[in-house]
Amino acid sequence: MKNRFYGDVNDYIKYGILDILSKEYKRIGINWYLTDDRHGNQMHGNDIRYLDKSEKWERYNPRIFKLLKQRVGIAKQRDISFCKTDGVITFHAEHVEQLPDNLSCSLYPAARKAWHNKALTTLSDCNLVFFDPDIGIKSKLARDPVKASEYCELSEITDYTWCDWLIVVFPGRFSRYEGLMTNPIISAVQNKKKVMAFLCGRMVLLYISNNIQAGILSQVFKEWGTKIGTKILIP
Repeated sequence: MKNRFYGDVNDYIKYGILDILSKEYKRIGINWYLTDDRHGNQMHGNDIRYLDKSEKWERYNPRIFKLLKQRVGIAKQRDISFCKTDGVITFHAEHVEQLPDNLSCSLYPAARKAWHNKALTTLSDCNLVFFDPDIGIKSKLARDPVKASEYCELSEITDYTWCDWLIVVFPGRFSRYEGLMTNPIISAVQNKKKVMAFLCGRMVLLYISNNIQAGILSQVFKEWGTKIGTKILIP
């Protein structure tokens, strides 16, 4: 996640799903996986055109749409701090420290480990943690700090043994299902967890839990209709 991404169309969908989950989880935690705005493709995160199409988009979650339209569409302010300030979603704790991506390759692993340990402490009493990396998950990170910081490392996610997970993934050039049938789903199978995928465009949200609740699936259908596809990958 980058501050300059805040409020794009993917965020609207993410927050809509989290809003539904907040009815079931009273202690949601957010690990923003915040990265430097100066890194990456500067065109990414610019899709806020949906905010000018109220008749098409507002109906999915009118409350969140209005908040994002006011902050991002009208005030032109983009920063993850507004998620809390504006009450876009209800959450218990958040890890907002930026990933240490402006370091040498030799110093990065230790700094990343320290960053991860702080996140574990901050989110230690949450019962669902939302992971919001720029791209997705890798079993092993690249040596380059900027490239490495675009991803969650699988072991970082599986360290959150006490809670359920919601993870942002962009499968990229793979077909949606081929790109998803990798970790962390393999890890979920090994740990006897269940996986539901929420799919919209290029973005996938993996909801990984000991129990998939029918009420959550029903509410997604009710609020989002066919805009968000759903697939239970592990029954």
